[in-house]
Amino acid sequence: MRGLTITESTPDGRFLSTDLIDILRLLGSHGVNAEWEIAGVECVGAAAADELHRLGEARGRVPGGTLLKLAAEVTQVIDGVFAGYRSGETHPWVVIRAVDSSAYDVESDDEAVLARIRQHFPNAAELPGDEQPLATKRGPGPRGLKTPQSGRRTSAR
Repeated sequence: MRGLTITESTPDGRFLSTDLIDILRLLGSHGVNAEWEIAGVECVGAAAADELHRLGEARGRVPGGTLLKLAAEVTQVIDGVFAGYRSGETHPWVVIRAVDSSAYDVESDDEAVLARIRQHFPNAAELPGDEQPLATKRGPGPRGLKTPQSGRRTSAR
């Protein structure tokens, strides 16, 4: 998988100007139709944040429509790994990683996804060592991706 990191901030430079919902919307129907594994979520935003935490701890797959709805309702995603799977597939086609409220890493084998990210976020930078997926660069988590806060291995279903 090749990847990009998004670090664009608000005009005052104090906050990341994007959130999970912005990236999910760029995926369009592919994101909605995907099943998502979630790990290491840290977010704020009342009931939606509580539900995202619960789903991350449950370690199952979540329908794309559910993830999109919750992402739209949270105030901010601080940390987390979101791995999108096409129906029946065992390897993710896209991985989104929220990094300490300072960046989003997006990896995919689908060049169209990366092109949409580049178009919408012109300052997105190539992830270093794109020949290695986040799984090997960052440690364990969904399907081997490291959870941001703990580094705990999550189980794959």
